[in-house]
Amino acid sequence: MAPSIGSAKITLSCPLFAADFDPQNHGLLLVGGGGGEGRSGVGNKITLLNTSKRYKVSEIVDIDLSQDEDSVTSLAVAKPEEKSMVAFAGINSSQAEQKKGNNRHLRSFELEYPPPRKSQADTTESKEEPNENNKQGKTTPLSQTALFRANAGKLKPGEKVDTYQRLLRLSPYRSITSPRIGAIATGLAPVGEIVLFNVTASPQSSDVIGRIRLDAGEEAEDVDIIDLNDGKYLVAYTNGTDVYTFQISSQRSDASPEVKSVFTISKSPKRSKLRALRFLSTNALVLLENAPNRTGSELKLLSLPSSKDTVGKIVRQRKLRGSVKIGLGLDVVNLDATTNGDQQHIIAIAGSDQSIVIFTVDYNPKSKKYGKLDKYATLSEVHPFSMTKICFSFFQPPSHPVTSKTLPQYVKIASVSLGNTVVVHTLPLAPFPLNTLTPRYVLKVPGRPEFWETVFSCSVALLVVAISCFLLQAFTEIRGGTPAYIGATDWLPTRLREKIARPYMFDENNKLLSSAVFSPESTEAPQAQVSSIVTGKALRGLLESRQESITSSTDDGAANTPSSSTFKDVDPPLNTHIIVQRSDEGSISAQQVEHHDDESSVSEKHNARKWEDLQPEEQSHWKRFLSEAGHWATEEGEQVLQGIFFGQIGGLVGAAVGGG
Repeated sequence: MAPSIGSAKITLSCPLFAADFDPQNHGLLLVGGGGGEGRSGVGNKITLLNTSKRYKVSEIVDIDLSQDEDSVTSLAVAKPEEKSMVAFAGINSSQAEQKKGNNRHLRSFELEYPPPRKSQADTTESKEEPNENNKQGKTTPLSQTALFRANAGKLKPGEKVDTYQRLLRLSPYRSITSPRIGAIATGLAPVGEIVLFNVTASPQSSDVIGRIRLDAGEEAEDVDIIDLNDGKYLVAYTNGTDVYTFQISSQRSDASPEVKSVFTISKSPKRSKLRALRFLSTNALVLLENAPNRTGSELKLLSLPSSKDTVGKIVRQRKLRGSVKIGLGLDVVNLDATTNGDQQHIIAIAGSDQSIVIFTVDYNPKSKKYGKLDKYATLSEVHPFSMTKICFSFFQPPSHPVTSKTLPQYVKIASVSLGNTVVVHTLPLAPFPLNTLTPRYVLKVPGRPEFWETVFSCSVALLVVAISCFLLQAFTEIRGGTPAYIGATDWLPTRLREKIARPYMFDENNKLLSSAVFSPESTEAPQAQVSSIVTGKALRGLLESRQESITSSTDDGAANTPSSSTFKDVDPPLNTHIIVQRSDEGSISAQQVEHHDDESSVSEKHNARKWEDLQPEEQSHWKRFLSEAGHWATEEGEQVLQGIFFGQIGGLVGAAVGGG
């Protein structure tokens, strides 16, 4: 079970569409949104929030934007410093300016905030938390520029502009002096476009290092960048059905990057759609795929090809729970790696049911493979309205060696919604392994390798099968269907056992002598066979045959009583015994065995008494039982019952019919 996850919530004055953490300090979160152009009463704004406390979020700096322009659609912290930061935002110019061909969609701002103060017990990292003195910060607009070529120039009279800066993504932050590149992509453009540029405080057209022109009606659903550590970057984007990658240098070039398709969703009448992607490493991508008609969402791990002539391969996939009809957003944070390359990644997905599902995946450098997508927690009902953005804070591991003075480590995940709400969850990390001063940090302790998981699963399956067989054997023993190999009949009280068991018997060699059972309640002629090592007669047939034999011997062989039995193929010899039993429920059973012993031996063996030795009341009871069961009639006389012994056999009242 996942540990308790702290959360904090704040409600602002406008719907929110974008968010990004300060990469140096997860106590600072930048959010933006607004009501757009011409919507009275709902302004457009960017707000810097203090998220250093686990259970509280507060405002530090506000940037109130013009209501004559569009709302904030994308946002990123570009250059963080100790007391200030430079932020990029995607904001469309007014419709009037756009009709003139001026849509300065990429904006940059500088936000200054009060100096930090010493962290308190409730803080979640060793850094100092920002001071919140009634939002005494200062904001300065730095630049407004247009980098898209789409819809460039003046529009025709009455023509409306819908193109906006849908995506803004920066390469991972390394240090203040390390260069970064950014990528922006169009939305609702007649011809989609991705523009890559060097990150400066005031980006201009001269900072553009590459462009990707998409086909007519095609848009980039998502884009991500990873550093290759040699002055080059690997960029991946998806148009919803395909995943493309290309390399680009931070140096300006007039040549277009060489784009390669690495994955394509299989074509079908109802095709799934890729919603988002993120790099795990230079060799792997995480994809969020939505099934058609809002029928579910799935997380996939794509292994990128090692050469230009091959395509990627899906190596892991995990379907989300049924309540998530579509996935709305995806983000990934990479935790620190050991010198051997062991590393854990945390993946978060925003669902259409206002939930956030968190997974972990571990990389094993020995096998050069990623483990299974392991679910960590589901955060339910995070927002009252649909989420528009989720993002992780950047994780900076503490310096080694780790001692008792090292503060607990956390990573935060922020989400914003159309309902003006911001929610920040704090995920506690743990050092792993514990018996070292140079551990790596994990959200969930890695489990067994898959081989041992397979062995464990097979062992559990075999144990379940063994238990099932044992219980089945016990049940059949109690029912009387098999010999008592495990003695299950002794496990139940006598009365309960008699209600469950059937009157089966076994000879000395455990050979089943199945009995014919006749119920007094039955109105039909008995159809069961009397099991016997001599013959296979029904009880009625045996008694009638016995009556005929007796009558024939006393009346020159003539049968005075015609037999109605359908089992008269073989007459029972008079030198055999018929074992008759009656259960407490009233059913009567019989079996025929050979007569090897004299009557005294039979009586002793079956603990029985002969018919003529019974008391009149006992004889009366037995005649009634046999008559009600349809095995004997009064007009047949008692002569056929001569030689019957009553006794106690296996807890049942029984009788034995002996030969004359």
